[in-house]
Amino acid sequence: MGNPASTDRDWVTLLSENSRTGGSHEASWQVPKGLRWQFRAGRAIRSAPVLRDNLLYVTEVHGAVYALDADSGRPRWTRQFPNWIHSTPSISGNTLLFGCDGGKVHSLARDTGRTIWETATRGEVWSSPVVRDETVFFGSADGRFYAVEHKTGKPRWTQTLGGRIYASAYAAEKHVYLGCGDGKVYALDASSGRIQWSTPTGDGIDSTPAVVGDMVLVGSEDYFFYALDAGTGAMRWKFETKLGVSSSPAASEEVVVFGSKDRNVYALDMRTGKLRWKTFAGSAITSPPVISEPVVAVSGQGPVLFLDIASGQVLWKAGLDGGLQSAPVLAGGRIYVASQNGMVYALE
Repeated sequence: MGNPASTDRDWVTLLSENSRTGGSHEASWQVPKGLRWQFRAGRAIRSAPVLRDNLLYVTEVHGAVYALDADSGRPRWTRQFPNWIHSTPSISGNTLLFGCDGGKVHSLARDTGRTIWETATRGEVWSSPVVRDETVFFGSADGRFYAVEHKTGKPRWTQTLGGRIYASAYAAEKHVYLGCGDGKVYALDASSGRIQWSTPTGDGIDSTPAVVGDMVLVGSEDYFFYALDAGTGAMRWKFETKLGVSSSPAASEEVVVFGSKDRNVYALDMRTGKLRWKTFAGSAITSPPVISEPVVAVSGQGPVLFLDIASGQVLWKAGLDGGLQSAPVLAGGRIYVASQNGMVYALE
């Protein structure tokens, strides 16, 4: 996928790995005993942290990027950029990749924060870059989807779609899957960018797809969650909620879990789309759940909830200051979360 093998202390992109299925490497989950450290970034954080080699990387809305020591929370380095950042970073090798509202995607040396390259689009980049086979894939609000060289940032291809692109993509061996503001799910040829298929939903898509086996799993603002055939785009099943679904899904072997703006967390049977359970979270859920067997962690405007993956029962709550718009990181026996009031927390 472009990243060396990760350890159980690594969490290199949105939802842990480039597979974006939301599974961590934890062998088991335990209730944290308390707060290890907290760090004030200053302004709101709407992207998720990422972790590698005991450094936690955090981007802050007003353009700051931090590399924090995962044991102490002390900054190793800080960079300030002129534009807002909503993009969750991705780590590939020794590079940290992220987009910004000024339309650029940046590649930094993750040990020093030095700029390696930057490439420009014509709209804000909220999506999280994904790396596969030395290619970086990302979408922009200019309605274009980009593939650039990982080492240099030089363009490989660009594909124009029918609406703004805010969701991140899933890069498989031969295809890249993504949702678009025009309400369609697209499969693009990974080597050329040609559209292989597109399947319409009833509204725009801000949910990042997960691909499990031969199915593409994604939510839409039309209140439905979809399972599509990865080869053809044909609908396998769909499930209706009461409001839009911008939460990206997390998937285990048998169930797919996602949140809805109707304030519920849903777990569906992977094969049939039938409801396994739903749990009322108390606030709209727009961030993706994270699976660390046997629990699912979900964050919203209220506390972080840890649910039993088999039943949806609430096992534990973490009440933290400021609502959370990003997914937590569960790695190395710790939980890292970043809040909209600019605080970063490490629990263990």
